Amino acid sequence: MPGSYSMIDTLREFVEKAGELSVEYMVTGSFAMSAYGEIRSTRDIDIVIQLPEKQASSFVASFGGTYYISEDSVRRAIASRSMFNIIKQPYGEKIDCIIQKDSDFARVSFDRRRLAKVSDIEFWTTTKEDLIIAKLDWAHDSGSEMQIRDIANLTSNEYDSEYVDAWILRLNLSDIWKQVEQWKIRRDTSES
Repeated sequence: MPGSYSMIDTLREFVEKAGELSVEYMVTGSFAMSAYGEIRSTRDIDIVIQLPEKQASSFVASFGGTYYISEDSVRRAIASRSMFNIIKQPYGEKIDCIIQKDSDFARVSFDRRRLAKVSDIEFWTTTKEDLIIAKLDWAHDSGSEMQIRDIANLTSNEYDSEYVDAWILRLNLSDIWKQVEQWKIRRDTSES
């Protein structure tokens, strides 16, 4: 049965293989929250990667055996700057590999990534501020209350609000930011 230990093992194996192939990456999404003390159960690990088409075959081959990964899916994701999956067998832990987008925010956030350490594994992850902005963008697109709750938790303690505010304006995320603020007020009211 999948558990947090095997998710850590899956991340450890990804980090080792990415290092061997010199593939640049950045953990994001719910798993990245653990680097900031915000633990939330998740069924997958979201990782933004820079994977050139010429490395697709070697990347796929490195995961052969204990992982399911489709080279066709990898090549399509590279071509369309989308996502593909790596699934650990037999337990089903999943890594969502997201090919880095070609946008100012994607480039800046990737350049700002930092090393984090969780459960004895060191890995590259998004900054707290860039995770907040990415989750705002996901919440804007999906309407997910879970993303709003994550953002509220991430912004409950110290972060660079000037940096976040600048990207909120630049990416036109003010409406979803207001929803986060309203959610925090409701949460704080219900807790008192």
